[in-house]
Amino acid sequence: MEERGGAEKLLALAYGNHPKSSSLKPEALKVMRALREGVKNIEELAAVLGLDLKTPGGRKHFYVLMKPLRETGMISTRKSGGKTVYYLSYDGFSQYLREIRKEAEYWLVPEAHQG
Repeated sequence: MEERGGAEKLLALAYGNHPKSSSLKPEALKVMRALREGVKNIEELAAVLGLDLKTPGGRKHFYVLMKPLRETGMISTRKSGGKTVYYLSYDGFSQYLREIRKEAEYWLVPEAHQG
């Protein structure tokens, strides 16, 4: 899968096509690229994004950016050395895809009584 096209498709699933979300997608792509290299803690990801986590705005922006990636399961967290670290999660994303498929099958499979 081509990185740019494939990543854009994944981000469309996570963030949707709402105009406000389009501003988050380039940063989300930076996060995914950084995590593709390996596990990162919050400070490392903030550095990649150029965010200052000491400011309320910087911290809020980080969590707003990460929320869709975590909710879809593309990114997971765990504790390591007393810190929370972020990593790409195939298992989590696979679960999200299974849920989408199940929902799609419900809507696409005609009911028995429909002709």
